[in-house]
Amino acid sequence: MQKVILSTQNVSKSFGSNVVLKDINLKIFEGESIVFIGPSGSGKSVLLKLLAGIYPPSSGQVFIRDENWQALESEEKHHLARKLGMMFQQGALFDTLTAFENVKFPINEHYDLPEEEVNKMATDILARVNLQEAHHKIPSELSGGMQKRLAIARALVLNPEVVFYDDPVAGQDPIQSDLMSDLILEFKRKNNSTLVMSTSNMRTAFKVADRIFMVVHKEVIETGNPEQTKNHSDPRVQQFINGRVEGPLKAR
Repeated sequence: MQKVILSTQNVSKSFGSNVVLKDINLKIFEGESIVFIGPSGSGKSVLLKLLAGIYPPSSGQVFIRDENWQALESEEKHHLARKLGMMFQQGALFDTLTAFENVKFPINEHYDLPEEEVNKMATDILARVNLQEAHHKIPSELSGGMQKRLAIARALVLNPEVVFYDDPVAGQDPIQSDLMSDLILEFKRKNNSTLVMSTSNMRTAFKVADRIFMVVHKEVIETGNPEQTKNHSDPRVQQFINGRVEGPLKAR
């Protein structure tokens, strides 16, 4: 029987008077690849950050392995955060740190390890994303694709149980997007981790997902696996996945 690793109970999120998500209930199982799709500004990145414990819910509860994020003490949250990896949409790399220093940062943040061991972990993960020649370069000296790979390396250096990817292929051409998707899936298989991603790129969503959810009009619709999503009866889903102008969804 599959174990639930992430879940929400009646979760809503507002920023001031702007209600982004309302009464969201979902379950994510251990080892799954989950992808949130939806129009820009629909709240898919907000949902991702709620699950990762970055945003607190305005109401409702978020659980990871039956632990309520909001009820945990600071030290317990810190311990739990070690099991999570996050790749932000813009990479969130430290501009003044080298690639090597960027990857070492989360290790030193969560563990008190000998410098030699930290250096080995950082060296190994950079090699796995083919950045071994970029150790001493700062992010501005790297191409867009290299920056994305560096952000993945930093998210994965602690071998997290759950990895969150916020639109990892944004701004990438189709070839780079496919390479990025392959890299993400390779890490998932090797680490036997759970993958949670937000994206507007349907090619990536169909390639990566076991299950897909569409975030739209403050709600979350489970559309099923890629084949079920392609044949979903909701006109909003069909309009979005096929990129049609006409339909219930309006450009923002």
